[in-house]
Order: sequence, then structure tokens, then C-alpha cells
Amino acid sequence: MNRWRQRLDELRSEVRERSCAISCAVQNAQNVQKPPPAPRFEQSERFEQQIECAAAEPIRAASWSEAQEERAAIVEHDGRIPSTWAEGFTRLDPDHPPSDVPAKRWLRFIDDVGRFLDGPFCAVATALGWGSYDLFGCDRDRPFARIDYAGLLWLLNGDKLIALTENTATIETRTGARQTYRRKPTDPGRVLAWELGRE
Repeated sequence: MNRWRQRLDELRSEVRERSCAISCAVQNAQNVQKPPPAPRFEQSERFEQQIECAAAEPIRAASWSEAQEERAAIVEHDGRIPSTWAEGFTRLDPDHPPSDVPAKRWLRFIDDVGRFLDGPFCAVATALGWGSYDLFGCDRDRPFARIDYAGLLWLLNGDKLIALTENTATIETRTGARQTYRRKPTDPGRVLAWELGRE
């Protein structure tokens, strides 16, 4: 289990506990006219700000759950990665793989994305100009079958990214073999992994 998945599981528990604590504190404050207790950790402050801002952002609040908002904030803040990637990662639902992607392979892809965002190559990719389609892109109708449309992270399948240049990436497999991936031009038939099934 990678660090992101473990942290997200912890946060889901903390968010549920915090929501109950906030409800109880508000009720107690109304009864006793005392302010709610101060937040115990930094992320709860961000969570409370998101709740307060929910009315000001009706589009995002309607399409994102509180857990997704929290998850995106943590990934973006802790990982120092582009917000588009952080928000996209939060939309990858482990329980709903795209039509032609086997469930086990979908979970592996999400783990690979989490490891990439958590590792040093995320900053390197950003600096070298790798875009969202270069990393997360795939075929709109057959994301698993059309590897010629697949972005780099679709091809990791649990293997290790060991080098990245402006136009190529080197992947080391579990057997020690090395494969080279070359960036592809953006094609109209490609979409981002988190857009699958949302058209």
C-alpha cells in the first residue's frame, strides 16, 4: 500500500470524526454559547474553510464530495504538484474502473499514479514540460486495449520509472529489463484517465 492510499484512508476516518465533532460542538455552542474547540490538525482548518466556501463555489461543491476536496488539497499541498494533476488523481475512483479496464489493473494504475505523484519524477516531469496527456492520457473508448494512445503512467503496471528526459522515459521492469517510452503528440481521440465515463 503506498503512502497516499494509507494517508487517504486515515483522512477519511479523521474527516468523519471531525464532522461529528463539528456537529456536536455547534450544538453545544448553541446551548452554552461557547465557541467550538480549536482544530487539532492543519488539515481540519482547510476542511472547515472548504465547508464555508461551499456556497461560494456551487459548481465544484455539487460535483465533488468533501472527501475529494480534502484529498486534492492534501495531494497538491504535500506533493507540491500541479493542481490539475492533484484534482485528477482524486477523481480516479478505485471502485469504478472504465469499461475495458480489469478491476485489478485499474487499482494498479491508481497506485502507479500515487507513487508517481509522491516521487521525485513528478517535479522532473513538470520541469521538462510533460503534460497531462503525456502522463495520464488514453483512448476514449478503449483505454486498456489501445496502448498506442496510453500515457506513461498507464504503462508502468507496478514497474519502476528510473529516468526521464524531455521526450523519453525509461521504465525498469520487475525482471530488470528496461523499456523506453516516447512522448506522443496529443490526439483528438485521447482523454485523461479521470475523464473516462464522464462524457
